[in-house]
Amino acid sequence: MGAGDGRFALGGRYASYEGLEIDKGRRPLAELPSNAAIHYKCAFVHDDNGYAACIGNPPYVRHHDLNKTWRDLIAKRLGDETGQQLNRKCNLYVYFLFLALLKSRSDGLVSALVPYEWVSRPSASSLRAFIDANKWHVDTYRFTEPVFDGVLTTASISVIDKRKRDGQWCYFQLAANGDLAECGQVTGASGKILPYDDRGRLWAMRGMSPGTQKVFTLTEGQRVHAGLKHEDVLPCVTSLREVPPDLSHLTHTAFRKRFIDAGKRCWLIKSHSDTISERLQAYLDHVPKKQRNTTTCTLRDLWYRFSLADVPGLLISTGFTSFGPKVLVNSVGAHAVGSVCGVHSDSNIGFSRVREYLTRIDFEKRVVPHAKQLKKVEIRQLNAVLNSFSQWEVRDA
Repeated sequence: MGAGDGRFALGGRYASYEGLEIDKGRRPLAELPSNAAIHYKCAFVHDDNGYAACIGNPPYVRHHDLNKTWRDLIAKRLGDETGQQLNRKCNLYVYFLFLALLKSRSDGLVSALVPYEWVSRPSASSLRAFIDANKWHVDTYRFTEPVFDGVLTTASISVIDKRKRDGQWCYFQLAANGDLAECGQVTGASGKILPYDDRGRLWAMRGMSPGTQKVFTLTEGQRVHAGLKHEDVLPCVTSLREVPPDLSHLTHTAFRKRFIDAGKRCWLIKSHSDTISERLQAYLDHVPKKQRNTTTCTLRDLWYRFSLADVPGLLISTGFTSFGPKVLVNSVGAHAVGSVCGVHSDSNIGFSRVREYLTRIDFEKRVVPHAKQLKKVEIRQLNAVLNSFSQWEVRDA
């Protein structure tokens, strides 16, 4: 699956090898053995099955970039054959893993180089359910170092063995020197992975995506250069990377020091409003078309009219390197943008107490490594943590 230049055909012993490659421009590195062939077509229209092994490096394509008609057609077909309902937000490699499980025989083997996240993300839950229903054995080897230049997502070699009907999932860490270490949990640490949950009276919300930060968020210098006044913008936070971990409250003083004076993107233009100033309209009129040629902008009647989210009580950086994410009480009333998410409440909750609770949790032991040293907590995982806040507050009292 995704035979590329045919390198998988050049090693090992087999009776026959069939490679599938959609890119006709990819040609074998060397002359293929006489019992090997590469077919230049889509793997999903290849009729043969009953293979002893299905292997490959399937393409990593986000669900946003899949053709909707093709996606729905293939998802329905795979769903009908497996009895599972595919999440339309899963990435393309999940479809390939489903396909490999269907193409391989009852005692076959599936081995693929895929992002490690498939073992835990909700979007791949139907794939895991299909494997569990058949009690197949899974070994997943997570690379501790990057294997693709410029790709942050943690890669893995995942092996699904249909011969072993023990229903076990085993996790390993594979170092650059080849050293292998078995892990007890999918997180690679001692803690069980955080569950995913819906919102409760406290909930997390993704940072706003107004279109492109290059247009919709400005530094103080850019605001002044554009001739915009403070009435034309709202305070926002796009990253907490440079914020010290011991900072607890984003006050006006801290906002000025850490964001305004530091030259960070800290102003969100007020183009969401029904009426905007002549100054802001002039700024928008001079935005080059290529800068606003994003999917988000092109789908709007007015490319710059975004929906403004509520101001969160807490600001959280979903990415972190050790222990847990940075958490700030949002005293300045800044909007969360991009990778910074917000925590909201439908009742009068003291956000300082919520922050105290969150900063006591060792998230590092309970999330799947995302890339290199970077860990990432998902929004619904934060919801699960926030839903247990009330119980902690009672016990702590």
